[in-house]
Parts: sequence; structure tokens; C-alpha cells
Amino acid sequence: MKSRQLRELARLFDIQPSYINAAGEEVRASNDSLRAAIRARIGEFDVPDALRARREELDSRVIEPVIVAWGDEKPRVEEGSRYELTLEDGERRSGMIANGIIDEELPYGYHTLRIDDAHESLLIAAPRKAFAPTAKSWGIFAPLYSVHTPRTWGVGDLGDLEAYRLWVNELGGGIVATLPMLASFHDSDPSPYSPVSRLFWNELYIDVERLPEYAGEPLEPLPLAGDVNYARVMAAKRRLLEQLAVDVDANDELDAYANFREARGDGSARYHRYVQTRMSQQMRTIADDARARGLGLYLDFPLGVSAAGYDAHRYRELFANGASVGAPPDLFFTKGQNWGFPPLGPEAGRKSGYAYFRACIRHHTEHAGVLRIDHHMALHRLFWIPAGGEAKDGVYVRYPADELYAILTIESNRSRCVIVGEDLGTVPPYVPVKMKEHGIRRMYVVQYELKPDGDEPAGAPPAESIASINTHDMPTFAGFWRGDDIGDRVALQLLDERGAQRERQTRLRMREALMRFLKARALLDPASDDTVAVLEALLGYLGASEAEIVLVNLEDLWLEPEPQNVPGIGERSWRRRMRLGLEAARHDVVTRRILRTVDRTRRQEDGNQK
Repeated sequence: MKSRQLRELARLFDIQPSYINAAGEEVRASNDSLRAAIRARIGEFDVPDALRARREELDSRVIEPVIVAWGDEKPRVEEGSRYELTLEDGERRSGMIANGIIDEELPYGYHTLRIDDAHESLLIAAPRKAFAPTAKSWGIFAPLYSVHTPRTWGVGDLGDLEAYRLWVNELGGGIVATLPMLASFHDSDPSPYSPVSRLFWNELYIDVERLPEYAGEPLEPLPLAGDVNYARVMAAKRRLLEQLAVDVDANDELDAYANFREARGDGSARYHRYVQTRMSQQMRTIADDARARGLGLYLDFPLGVSAAGYDAHRYRELFANGASVGAPPDLFFTKGQNWGFPPLGPEAGRKSGYAYFRACIRHHTEHAGVLRIDHHMALHRLFWIPAGGEAKDGVYVRYPADELYAILTIESNRSRCVIVGEDLGTVPPYVPVKMKEHGIRRMYVVQYELKPDGDEPAGAPPAESIASINTHDMPTFAGFWRGDDIGDRVALQLLDERGAQRERQTRLRMREALMRFLKARALLDPASDDTVAVLEALLGYLGASEAEIVLVNLEDLWLEPEPQNVPGIGERSWRRRMRLGLEAARHDVVTRRILRTVDRTRRQEDGNQK
């Protein structure tokens, strides 16, 4: 009886008692796992008491904490006779409810609804679809920490980002994509996917020479050879920035952030108010100019934040205690993954009117022409792993997807920012349907789609997609072509030698199938098996595809064998500087030729060939 009650209680808290794994098998959550997930939501509990309390709570709701009205739909409520509306701009409206319908035409935005002067809800009036690009485009992917120009000081900065963007514009492209540039602790994990906050930028990337307070002070010599030494670069930058810092006006959020960093021993609050203000100003200038010349910057919205960071401290009531986010065991990561950061509680977000999530999304869309949502599945469900447990002990927790999509479509249209969801891996069929319904672009990645046989081993990028050969989590094209990643998986004990041999044979068949495919379409010379020629032909194929955006990993163009991130191998992740800087890339014959090929095929496909 208690086991049945426990599983019912889990369902009432949107915790899935089972899921289908990557092999298509049903995995049932243990009672211990369900208990741990519920405990992360409500603390210690007695099953019968908690079940009774949860039923009473749900039964007593007259209206939901959040209501979504799509497009020109009229808001619907199940109960009540009279409504009062306070629109986002402060306008007030009121009237009677007829047949459960509030007969109001609402501007898109976040409004407050009160029913019978007693029950309140956030009413989100949202466009059905996110902003859509008006023409096909292309761009490059280049992690900012890894780029360098003749003026680089220790690490790539916003000035360097602008220089790369201007170069891409010269070649006909409209986008520069990079990894998250959010605030971090510079004395710990350099992963851009574990930021201190999703509300503030990383001052590591300030262009010091463009600061109004900079008067030509000498810069400490910092090496541009070898891996990026975050601690050394940030120490040198901070010494100068602290000298330049002046008092600036700050809102409550910035004050709270600055005070948090000071309390942690990360410098004075004055310093953090200053660097965040100047970083925001530089981001705005660069983002506006990028949008004036193309789609603009392609930014990345990470799934979570550091458990020790500002967001988890400031908004602690929104995060679940005693759990971390990850992924269940699959065919690649046989032990699963624990990403180490706390999940947002779905109900806490609803009850707070999603103020934190809205602010985080807006922080990015106001600067991005394209925004990638890391682990897009999190809008639907998230894998919670109990503290002290392994990934196999985790459970999926469902989230109110419609409400989160509504926030994305509002912020996307307000800022004219294209939203792309990272939807790789095992994705239930309802997710792509929902993405299409709301204009969220999908990702098409050749290395993920490539099959060892068939007439179309690389498939075909769909129209509403962002197409690329790989991602930052995957091998470079040269590394994939040579099978270097297979050796990495052996080293990580994710493959034994017998499995590795099978992988190598499959990879060989993939290579042969891809070359046949490209040759059959006259994209590759019949006698050629040259790696650069295959790469150029493949990018030409993507350029001529229906994909709205083609993204080129810049390092692929000079056959870089090492990826920027090797999942599970920290010492080989997020540190490697690009072998070719901007000037070398600009004058590299192969690099220029391939990018011009992409530009030409894009324009031909879009009917605008020059």
C-alpha cells in the first residue's frame, strides 16, 4: 500500500515513476529514488500525510499559478465570476467571466490576473512562434577564450570577438557563435556551463583598451602560447581593472551580486559593480553592431549554475535541495552523467511567476541574434540524481513546458532573436512537434546523423534548423575522420577493445558512405579522398541545404585534431587556444576558400547569388 501511495505522490509532484532508456527499455525508479526526488522538493515527509496534503493543495486551486493564452486566444479559467487584470504596463481592466472565458484582447506580455478578488495568477499572453530569420545565413563557431588577434591580452575578449565578426561579415557571413560568457569563479572549474550566474557576464572578456577610464596604462605581458591560464590572466586583468574602477549606478540585482562576490572574497563590491556595468555596455555596443550587419551574435544559454554561485544563493528557494542534474546511463556514457548543479524546482518557478527564468533569458536575448538553449529537453523534463547517489539512481521530473515556451516566444520576438534548441540524443517524439509548433529551431549535426550505409548517409537538414558538422562536445572533423574519439572512449573505460574495433569498422563504413554520397552529387571529385576536399564538399552540401543557418567550426578548416571539450577529461577541456589566430586564418588559402564556398552555396540556395 505504501509503495503505491509513494508512486502516486511522485506523480502528483510530476516525478516520473519510469522512463524509456536509450536502448528502448523501460527503467522503473526504485522507491528510494522516488523518495529522494520528493524529499528534494518538500523536505522530510511521511507518505500518507504528504499525499493527503498534496491532494488537498491541488483540489483547492481555483486557478493555476500560471495561465498561458497563445496568439489571439482568450484566456480560459475553470471557475470564478469576475476578473481583474493588471497588464504588464500597469493598465488595469476588469469584467465578468462568461462560460469560463475572459473576453479580452491582450498585448503579448506578462499580466496579473485576479479572480473574484481572491485568487491570483500570472497570465502569459504569448505569440505562438518565436522570431524567425528572414533569410538564410552562415557563420563560424569560435570559443572566445581560444581566439587571438594581434591585440589579444592573455585571452580572447570582446574586442577580439568583434574582429572575428567583422571578418565573417567581409566574407558574406552574418553570425559568430561562441560558448557561454557568463560570470565564473576563476580559481575553479573553467567550464562555461557551470557559471556563477546566468544574470551577469564574465569580466574576463572585457576589452580593457576600450574602457573610458583606460589611458594607455602598460599591460602586463601575458603568453599567447599554450593553454589559457585563467587564474593568471584574470589576476593581471583584475589588478588593472581595480585601478580603473570608478563608482557606478547599480540596481538592486547588481548590488546583491557585487555584495555576494565581496563576501566570498572575490574583490570589492565596487569592483564588481564597475566591471559588470562596463561589460554590459561593451556587450550592448558589439551586439547592436553585429545585428546591423547580419543576424548577429550566436550566444549559448547554459542549463544550470554552480551550486556555490550567486544564483543558487540569491534564489535558493527556487532550487531543489539534495539533488543534482545529469543524464541516465546510455550507450555512450554507460554510467550516466552527473553535471553537479542543482535543478530548479518546477513548482517554485511557477509560484514566483518565473521572474528569475525570465530575467535570465532576457539577459541573453537582448544581446543575441541567435540563442541556443542548452539541453532543450529541460523545458519538458530533467533528470534529477539524489545527493550521494549515482546516475542510475536518478529519476525524470516533468516541467510545465507550455509556460516555458511562452516565455521564450515573448522574449524572442521582443528582441528579434532566433531560438535554437539543443535537441540531440534520445528525444521523445513529442518534443520536435512542440518545437515546430512554437518556431524553435532544431539542431542538425552531421556527426550525429551520419549512418554507415544507405543512399543518404548524412540525411538532409530540415528547413527550420541550424546545420553544422559537429558541436563543441564532439570531435573536430579531422579527429572524427581519423577516429581519435574512439581511443578517448577506451581511455574513459566507456569502450573495451572489442567494442572499439567495431566502432572503427563502423567509422570506416561511414567515411566510405559519405564520400560516395558526395561524389554522386558531384560535390567531390570522383578520384579524391583528401580530407580537406571531403570537408569542403560536406560544407558545400550543408550550404546548399534547406537549413536556415549553417555554422562552421572554424578549427575544422585547418584540420585541428583536438576538440575544445572532451567530456569526462577535465584537463583537455575549455583551455586550448586556437592554433591559428585571426590574422593567420584570414590569410590561410584553404580557410578563405572553404568559407567562400559556404557563402556561395548559401546565396545560391537563398536565390541571391551574386
